[in-house]
Amino acid sequence: MSSSLSSTFIPRLSARKKKIALGIPLRLRGRPAYLAPTGYGLVFFTMLLALLVGSINHNSNLGYLLTFLLGSMAFVSVFHTVRNLSGFRVSAVKAEPVFAGQKASFAITVLTENQTRPGISFSLPGGETTTVTLQEGSRQSFTVPLDTDRRGILKIPLLKMETSYPLRFFRVWSSLAIQGSCLVYPEPAPGPLVTASDSADDESEGESGGSGVEDFSSLAEYQRGDPLQHISWKAYSRGQGLYTKKFEGQQGKTIYFDPDVLAGQDMELKLSRICFMIVKADNLRLTYGLRLGSKVIPPGFGGSHKRRCLMELALFGRKK
Repeated sequence: MSSSLSSTFIPRLSARKKKIALGIPLRLRGRPAYLAPTGYGLVFFTMLLALLVGSINHNSNLGYLLTFLLGSMAFVSVFHTVRNLSGFRVSAVKAEPVFAGQKASFAITVLTENQTRPGISFSLPGGETTTVTLQEGSRQSFTVPLDTDRRGILKIPLLKMETSYPLRFFRVWSSLAIQGSCLVYPEPAPGPLVTASDSADDESEGESGGSGVEDFSSLAEYQRGDPLQHISWKAYSRGQGLYTKKFEGQQGKTIYFDPDVLAGQDMELKLSRICFMIVKADNLRLTYGLRLGSKVIPPGFGGSHKRRCLMELALFGRKK
């Protein structure tokens, strides 16, 4: 997903912001890109200036001592703040697939070379901020969330790192364009199972989910390995024992999902409907295939088959 970076990246103070797409690992050394006073810092320096003016007006040696003592503390804190955002390495950025509308959680792995670095904040544009303490000589992983609103491949534009440690008078930040992405499935749209006819089985048709995909048949004694969602809890609550609900059409039927058989013109809505059907069919342990235009995925079942079908839905009509 991400390539290694053999060269060392050294960000510098600059008036211009440059976005550079880099592979990982990224080693941060030297000074970060930007430095600015915080709101607390502005209030502090305003009070410090007032203290200095008062000391001059009253010729107070104690006032001078306090002013320069506080000023020197603030000045030294700049170097600690700058240093706090260096000396660690971003070694991995990855994310598990999610459905549109959910938060994508990008897992960031950081290796800290020396010295514990408190109060390092990581964020993505428009996303929430994650603040961590990087322990000395450790390898730490944490997640940085980002909202998703549509299917496809969500590429992270920038990873922002910021700190205001130790006195919060100044904040230092650096933005890096890192190669990382998250696969976003369509948002499932609830509805009945609608199957497409198969050339080998013309009896599968229509709104009822093919030939009775969801038609209740009978109860049978529970066998180890039966899906929990098929257990008849009503019968169990009545003291009749543990039974599993059986459905017609689960055995010997070839089921295909195809957005072309759905009514309407909104393809995104159709893909969302197919997404819901795939998730539901997987929960029911049905064997199903998928048709997307000229692309056909043969019938199958299981987690890997489900992920393959959902991936095709996510990438349909998108550039990979």
